[in-house]
Amino acid sequence: MRDTKKVDPNEAESSPHGSISSSEYTRDYYLSSCQGHEEFVTTKGRILPLRLSLPLKLADLSAGMQVVDIGCGRGEIILQCAKKGSYAWGFDYAYPALELANEAIHESNNQEYINSLGLQQANAVNLPFKNNSADVVFMLDVVEHLVPDELKKAFSEIWRVLKPGGKLIIHTMPNLWYYRFGYPVYRLVQRLRGEMLPADPRKRWTYSHVHVNEQTPRTLKKTLIESGFQTRVWLQSTVSYEYENSLIVRRGMEFLTKVPPFQTIFCNDIFAVGLKK
Repeated sequence: MRDTKKVDPNEAESSPHGSISSSEYTRDYYLSSCQGHEEFVTTKGRILPLRLSLPLKLADLSAGMQVVDIGCGRGEIILQCAKKGSYAWGFDYAYPALELANEAIHESNNQEYINSLGLQQANAVNLPFKNNSADVVFMLDVVEHLVPDELKKAFSEIWRVLKPGGKLIIHTMPNLWYYRFGYPVYRLVQRLRGEMLPADPRKRWTYSHVHVNEQTPRTLKKTLIESGFQTRVWLQSTVSYEYENSLIVRRGMEFLTKVPPFQTIFCNDIFAVGLKK
């Protein structure tokens, strides 16, 4: 039986970290800017955005499996893992994330789920988990927040805690190929439509400064292979484009983000699965 561990908000500043302080990750960040916040505010993790539901499907969970969610954020994934009968531990660097995750878990009002879950404040480069103990590790929207040396250490830690045959599942964004090549085209099209966008796509987002290690599919695959994983890396859009009023433009966006070779520079979501052999 597992209980949610009480965490001390003062630990955040004393926790080991790289170039981004844990204090940057505020409650406002998770409730207004971190992708999927609309679904979380409405359903407290009962309904997942595609960037979370797809990794959950890839995990192919079954009852009794041991799951680790690094950078668990608001706790949506570990809650869904518990519903599938798995034992899930959520680790996060930021105390506000753990507060929100704890709230979501207890709002589920299901003691069986609560007993299958644990939360702990921890850094990705030093996981408080035994060797060869996890069936699945999630690392969703964490890669871009770790400087290169931290990322390599995190992959080494994940390798350590995964069982042989265990699976690491990753989502990261942006895709730097989109930022470098696709976004300028999109910006030009939007300018012709009367919308002025900044030359640097990062200036569109309030918290873009916390992205210190943005990837391409190629760089992510290289780092995973160097860390010992047998890996598959691909691009898959998680955006519905329902906000776009023009059906023609919407269909065009969907085409460019789904069909090779256009997908390479217009899709902004990178997924990866790494297997420990």
